[in-house]
Amino acid sequence: MIWIIGGTKDSRNIIDRLGNSGIIVSTATEYGKKLLKGLNVVSEPMDQGEMREFIRSKRVDLVLDASHPYAINVSQNAIEASKAEGIDYIRFEREMLTYEEGVKFSSMYELTKYLKSLKGNILVTLGSNNLNYFKGMCNLENIYFRILPVKASLEKAEKAGILPKQIIAVQGPFSKDFNKAIYKNYEINYVVTKESGATGGELEKIEAAADCGVKPVILSRPEINYPWKTGDIDQIIKKVMEYEEA
Repeated sequence: MIWIIGGTKDSRNIIDRLGNSGIIVSTATEYGKKLLKGLNVVSEPMDQGEMREFIRSKRVDLVLDASHPYAINVSQNAIEASKAEGIDYIRFEREMLTYEEGVKFSSMYELTKYLKSLKGNILVTLGSNNLNYFKGMCNLENIYFRILPVKASLEKAEKAGILPKQIIAVQGPFSKDFNKAIYKNYEINYVVTKESGATGGELEKIEAAADCGVKPVILSRPEINYPWKTGDIDQIIKKVMEYEEA
């Protein structure tokens, strides 16, 4: 059995190539599960111990991690769990984009410290898990947040003191023109983004920012020492086929 840690567009692309025979997919949320209809999907966040039990109970032979580049705890736990259970772990890691514009920060603390010093409107596109960092910020009223239109995300926004007029609740992917429309409508001066890669809509976001004179503020991608990784889906398929033939 191949366990695909999914919930991303990358994982759905990989599953389309592999088919659904002999695989089980896990997502951290029900939302992620809904995007994978018709597949053997388990929707629950797991710590390292629960991952080990999952591997044993599902008779997993190979872990294919296609989780989000910023889901650092998921990947680290999966690496350790697969090692402890004596099975192979492979990672699909999106290639990062390269561009010269913008300012980068390696932590949310440093990033939000910088945002507090800014004048003008800010669009934050970091997802709902980081909303708590903005609670009580001195210039919170000038910050807009683009999040998924799901109950859990909206509840986190409410707890962080974010008003409905500051929330842009919509599901991607977003085109360059759509991003430009948002920047212009909300008179955005800065856009806060992750180094998610082209699959995550980062390219369209940055290109739109360049056209509109919006400055990117980037949360750097965390670094993990993966046992094996690639950003090429063809290489993932080849690796899985080699494993199945062995």
